Amino acid sequence: MNENTTEIDDLNFYTLLAVLQSGMWLQADFERFLEPYGLSHSRFSILLWIKHAQEGEPMGHELAHRLGVAKSTVSRLVEKLLADDLIRCEQDPDDARKKHYSLTPQASELLTSIIPRYLCRMRDMAKELNEGEKVNLIGLLSKIDFLDSDKRIIRGTVKTIADKAEEIKGLCERGRSRDIDRVLDFLNDKVDIPTTKIVDYYLGTVMNPEGIRQIEHYLFHGNQVQRNYCTLYFSRRNEWEIVNKAFKMGLIDQIQAYSR
Repeated sequence: MNENTTEIDDLNFYTLLAVLQSGMWLQADFERFLEPYGLSHSRFSILLWIKHAQEGEPMGHELAHRLGVAKSTVSRLVEKLLADDLIRCEQDPDDARKKHYSLTPQASELLTSIIPRYLCRMRDMAKELNEGEKVNLIGLLSKIDFLDSDKRIIRGTVKTIADKAEEIKGLCERGRSRDIDRVLDFLNDKVDIPTTKIVDYYLGTVMNPEGIRQIEHYLFHGNQVQRNYCTLYFSRRNEWEIVNKAFKMGLIDQIQAYSR
């Protein structure tokens, strides 16, 4: 083995060690964050999967790949979630082999509390990366050969302003709790002005009571950018009791509270 080969091997080692350490530290942090809620990261991931899964989408095989565990492990986690009354399972009336899972009200309330804080934590961790660097990082990680064709990195894409506008419009038209989560996730500390204009415009069209309650939740528990636009939503609806409450709690200042 020549010197050049040794150097390349050393670089391979430290490159993959950095990836491994990063993953372990992230995993450990998320586990600590979720522990007070009585969840592990795997249990939380299953609840998120059920929350966002399309109708009829299978859970076991694909979710096992995403979690990096065996399908049998997913089955055990699901059984525990059922026992804890966090999910429900119903048999498909047309196919006895299929099962449909849904969140219980308890689980929905739990996720409503966790998700905004969870997303803020992720944003804090990635705050030194701009949008392009995040996409590049995903692309670089996707080049790693995990020596298993089933293991793959979930790739992201950079959305154009038109793409964002169309997505935000559709989310606000539906106006469910999870739709509002996705809309307000655009409002991070690196959000650009065009995106804030889009969110501000379409957020005002939300009429679904579930979505309105979620906007109120972000007014009191979101980051400062989210609070500002949630304040605008309620002030334009003349719902001053909610705005006044946020102002008295010191969550927004007088200009934010009483300017439209």
